[in-house]
Amino acid sequence: MTMTGMLHAARALCREYGDCRRRMGFTLIELLIVIVIISILVGLILPAVAKARETARTTICTSNVRQVVLAFTTYAADYRVIPGTYWQGPQNMDWCGRNNVVYTSNPSAYTHPLRTSVLYDYLSQADRILECPSARRASNNLFDYTMVIRFAGARIDLPWRVNYPERPEVANGPRKEFATIPLIVEEHDEFYNRTYDDGSFAGTDQFSTRHGVRKSGSDAGGRRGAGNIGYLDGSVGLFRPPVGGNDRAVEPADLDASKIRIIKKPGTSFTINDSSAAEFGWINRSQ
Repeated sequence: MTMTGMLHAARALCREYGDCRRRMGFTLIELLIVIVIISILVGLILPAVAKARETARTTICTSNVRQVVLAFTTYAADYRVIPGTYWQGPQNMDWCGRNNVVYTSNPSAYTHPLRTSVLYDYLSQADRILECPSARRASNNLFDYTMVIRFAGARIDLPWRVNYPERPEVANGPRKEFATIPLIVEEHDEFYNRTYDDGSFAGTDQFSTRHGVRKSGSDAGGRRGAGNIGYLDGSVGLFRPPVGGNDRAVEPADLDASKIRIIKKPGTSFTINDSSAAEFGWINRSQ
């Protein structure tokens, strides 16, 4: 077809379907419809992207805890027992190094206290391995994970059971067992990892519930949220503790370290939230 023929065909189409010049742009209504459709699509996509991003952070957090627990079990394979926590500072056996005398006597010599830990040679990427990417160590700038204080010097083959109240606000209510003995806890930033950077899960410390909730970050958490736990047998998993309705307040329904008990034999019950310097290896005794 010649150029002249093409022009005649174009004019014929314009006559049949309307003025071509008027159809070159969009009407205001059409633009508004497109904007609304784009807004809806963005509204659908962004939550999915945020959820995928938080899932990735949770996976990295779980991996970090797994590597820390692996360091404990590997150390135990060499020395028969795991290292300690707060009270073992003078012996330089504090797992995270924070309380080791070799660190506290000259902290400026180290980029992170973990470098003075007996576990340092068993861990890669120190010190980032102690950071949950959801929290970014916003609470104390050292670590998001802590060790149950009374399990210092434990063997990794202990058969004891550990339980907690299903409803902490109910006195003498039913109790539930952990999968096995909890060792490394992703601690709640406010209660009390922000106040005490001693690397110990003790006193009335609480579990983090920052994973699995809509909000992300160090201060995220609440009902249906979870935190990672590394167990003495080397396993790792998310734990959803019973909590109250306000994640930023201490409530009777919150599970804290003082409400957890270890059962060595029927009829016995021991707290796990306090210890002393003389108790290294206490957990290994049958009573």
